[in-house]
Amino acid sequence: MPRLHASLLFSAPDLQLARVTCDGHDGPRPKEEGVESERVILALHGRFQFRDARTRAVVAPGVGLRMHPRRPCEIRHPHGGGDACLSVRGSWLSQCPQAEATTFPVSTEAYVRLQSLLAHATRGEPVDRVKLEETLALVLSPTERPDTSVSRRERDIAEAIAHEAALHFDARASVEVLARGAGVSAFHACRVFRKVMGTGIHQHLQEVRLRHALALLLDTHLPLAEVALEAGFANQGHLGNAFQRRYGKTPGAVRKTLTHPGA
Repeated sequence: MPRLHASLLFSAPDLQLARVTCDGHDGPRPKEEGVESERVILALHGRFQFRDARTRAVVAPGVGLRMHPRRPCEIRHPHGGGDACLSVRGSWLSQCPQAEATTFPVSTEAYVRLQSLLAHATRGEPVDRVKLEETLALVLSPTERPDTSVSRRERDIAEAIAHEAALHFDARASVEVLARGAGVSAFHACRVFRKVMGTGIHQHLQEVRLRHALALLLDTHLPLAEVALEAGFANQGHLGNAFQRRYGKTPGAVRKTLTHPGA
């Protein structure tokens, strides 16, 4: 059996992500394997061979794998090398499109965004639930293409999501919560919002939070740590990083410059 090592990166009741490394030494192992609950496997580096009654594929960066419960399969490393994968599981996956597909393409854009998100998680930084869901939606909806035609229904959905974001920007809301008022699934919300607004839900929500942070900096005397929490950021450092990327200055510098222009 190959040696596996799993590191939990994100855990919620309906969604868990773990980085799993494998040394690729197959050796004697059960002829057939399987999983007890649905999961998605995304190769971060390396490769392995997967086979079940319907599919024979090499899973590598660029190819995602959906493993269905109670469906026997074989996993082999004929090249002898190891791999590292992201294992995604939880009831959240029931929302995914292409529920019966075993493998699916993962675009370069989706892979890069996923790696960026995982880098933050690996460093122990807070993982934004909305950004996580939106990244997974991009990974798992590879055939979605931009469409310049926008229906009234799509605009209504996007505006309803924006409304919910404006109301609940300071809560640790998920895409599902933001989409609930519009009566659509999280995946549909992600696709429609980007089509109508030209930006992702997380980016929009981040902009709303940053505008609130700026207002609190300039119109209150709240300590920076409280500004961060009031504006919906995990902590002062989280606010500082996002604020400097957006405005080019730290929150403290902006407060000092704009409230004491002669300083």
